Amino acid sequence: MPTRNRRGVGAKARGSDYLFTWKRDKWWPYENLRKLVDAFKSTGVAVEDWSCAAYRKIQPGDRAYLLKQGKPPGIFGRGRVASKPYPRQTAGPHQAKWQVDLRFDVSQGDMLSDPYEDGFLVTEGQLSRVSAPKSQWHNQAAGIHLVTKAARELDDIINGIGAIAVWNQQADPDEAVIDIAEQVRSVGASGQGFLMAPRVRKAIEEHAVEIAKAHYVGRGYAVEIKGKPYDLHCSRDGNKIYVEVKGTQTAGEEVFLTRGEVKFARLNKAEMALFVVYGVKVDTNTEPPRALGGTTRIYEPWDVESGDLEPLAYSFRIVKRS
Repeated sequence: MPTRNRRGVGAKARGSDYLFTWKRDKWWPYENLRKLVDAFKSTGVAVEDWSCAAYRKIQPGDRAYLLKQGKPPGIFGRGRVASKPYPRQTAGPHQAKWQVDLRFDVSQGDMLSDPYEDGFLVTEGQLSRVSAPKSQWHNQAAGIHLVTKAARELDDIINGIGAIAVWNQQADPDEAVIDIAEQVRSVGASGQGFLMAPRVRKAIEEHAVEIAKAHYVGRGYAVEIKGKPYDLHCSRDGNKIYVEVKGTQTAGEEVFLTRGEVKFARLNKAEMALFVVYGVKVDTNTEPPRALGGTTRIYEPWDVESGDLEPLAYSFRIVKRS
């Protein structure tokens, strides 16, 4: 089966980076931007056409960064070019004659925010330290080339924001640490080079749980999905098994556990099982993303002390001395 180029169908092997500008109510009404951001937040995908000055060179799959001009300036979006340039149907005497479609897809590591309500992904102060001429951020044209080094510096800042966003979306701080750690490991395993979206993580987890459930149902167990502090409650002829399920795109040599999961496993060693589905692939061309395949590894009974437990974080409370 042919694989999809992650930079977009028909994209160049090594894409370029482009800066698309926006100034409130000058070229595009704020209400339209608000609708675009709302679509992204509700569905994870948003598409919009944008004027483009570099229409002779830009290609589908190239990186697109949205820059708000005016006071204060800042980057509020990162996506990809989703079409070849095409003529604008209506263009004033001082407006660009060409435009492209921009696509923002959270499953591809894209981000989009309302600069007025959500703040910037890259602030004015951070822009001043990026390796690009200051004039870059004041160019009135949209769809202009951005030097590669500056684009990668923007990516570093935005990826950090993405990790914080994952943290803030979690109700349980332990789960937030686990989620970020799993994402960082998966960057290398998936070959994507960006943090996984929460929807992709959810797809992997649900896929692993379904595989584990089918396994125990096939062995004659009645299976109930629990979620916390373990995933599956399996019972048969008066016997019970508490199953902790882990799905990962990595080689499965390391899984992440919350303090609650470790505590429960320690208290129930005789009835615990660890069910690992590793090497999972994810199809992000579907909505929602679909997890596929994977190899299973089962530890039953499972003693959580049989491996190496490594704490991911500590809280240090400072005691004031008199």
